[in-house]
Amino acid sequence: MFNKEVRNAARMFAGTVLSVVGVVGLVLPLIPGIPFLIAAAACFNAIES
Repeated sequence: MFNKEVRNAARMFAGTVLSVVGVVGLVLPLIPGIPFLIAAAACFNAIES
């Protein structure tokens, strides 16, 4: 399968995108921000060292 570096890079990318969408969601009333920030925290938590 994928090695650890590729999985960590994908999780970092997904966490960054979800963080940006979450912050935008906190400012704009169209989308909720909290679920995206929780998902981003889960992505960042799953990064292996």
